This record gives sequence, C-alpha cells and structure tokens, in this order.
Amino acid sequence: MKKPDINTNTQEFLNHETAIFEVIKNNTLTIIDVFTEAIDVTRELVVEENATLNYIKIGRSKEISNITYINKIKDNATLNMFVFEKGSSFSSIQTQLKNDNGSFNINGLIDLQDTAKVEFDVKTNHQNKSFSDIKFRNLLADKASAKISMFSSVEESAGFSKAFQNSQTILLSDDSFVSVTPHLEILIDELEASHGATSGDLDKDSIYYLKSRGIKEEDAKVMLLNALRDEVYTSFENEELRKIVKGLV
Repeated sequence: MKKPDINTNTQEFLNHETAIFEVIKNNTLTIIDVFTEAIDVTRELVVEENATLNYIKIGRSKEISNITYINKIKDNATLNMFVFEKGSSFSSIQTQLKNDNGSFNINGLIDLQDTAKVEFDVKTNHQNKSFSDIKFRNLLADKASAKISMFSSVEESAGFSKAFQNSQTILLSDDSFVSVTPHLEILIDELEASHGATSGDLDKDSIYYLKSRGIKEEDAKVMLLNALRDEVYTSFENEELRKIVKGLV
C-alpha cells in the first residue's frame, strides 16, 4: 500500500503491480496510470477523510485490457477520475459512497479509430448524502465501437444526494458503433438527479459557418473535434498537467 506524505500535491505514475492506492487524510494527489499493453489488473482507490484523488487513466493498448476499479470514498473526500481511451479495454468501475458528503466524478474521452473497442461498466451506490457526476464524450471513427453502462443507485439513507449521468457521442463513419445505457435507481424523493445520452454527426451548422469563413470542410471538422477534446483537457486547471496528459494520450 502506498501512502503519500500529508499535505502534498504531487503527480505520480502507477505501475501495473500497484493494487491498492490510498490517499490519506487531508491530502491532495494526482496520479497517472498508463496502459500500453493488454493486462488484467485490479485497482483499489481509497480516499480518506477530507482528501482528494485525481486519477488519470490513459489507455493505448491495441489488445483488450481488463481493469477493475474498486473505489472507497470517506467523509468529505473526492475522487475525480479522468479517462482517456485511444486503445481497446474493458473497465469495471465500482464505487460505494457510504460516507457523508463523499464525491465521485468521471470525466471521460473515448477517442477511437480503426477497430478499437472499449467497454465501461460503471456502478455507483449512494448510501449516505453524497454526489456523483459521470460524463463521457465519445468520438468514434472507422469501425471503432464503444459500449457504456452507467448504473447509479440512491438508497433511502442517502437523502439530498445528487446523481448525474451523461454521454455524448459523435459517429464519424457509417461503420462506427455506440451503445449507451444510463440507469438511475432512486428510492427517495429528496435529491437531484438526471441522465441522458445523445449520438449523431458533427454539427452541420457549425461546419457551414466555418466554411463560410474560408475554412476547408476537412479542416473545419478537425477544429470542431479538437474543441470537443479540449472540453475534457481544460478540466485540468494545471497547465503543466494538461500538457503532460496530452503528450501521453
């Protein structure tokens, strides 16, 4: 088990042998997890009281990797997962929000070409007042495919919780494929919750506008796609970290 020093804010790389990663009380930590080859691994991410973990997963494996996440979030703790997928993988993410004011967030960019295939199975269980926000942006070209299942349950003991799910997909070829299943199971009335999924082509009005300004259609499409990617990258307030992640993706 790896325990960083209290009151530090560092960036570290996980190796494939790391099974349990614990961020101790009052600590803030950013870690980067890069997958370049097929592997089966389990990550247990533990965020102690008043701590924050920014976990960045970068997938570049051509063969399918299987990653299981078991997340434990304590009182007033936050786990932010940033997911960048360029290769093939299956990820199971299981999160229990047992403690008061725990926060769990996923900000994902699935950006695939050729025959890359990605699956996510995300299960989030609110057992106390807590917050979750699960977002995926999917850009699929050639014969790439993505399958995303999002299941969030809010129990009777989790009054005034918030649970959000959203997926937006741009299909860049006739052969690309996406399947998204958002699901909320709510056992109380006192909460905020929403879920949704959209898919389609690049916005034709935006392409027309850029073309009217003298930009070639292919260049206009690239500009729009980069703008969608940047919506995820700009969620990093640290510019140095943003550059590091872009370089690794």
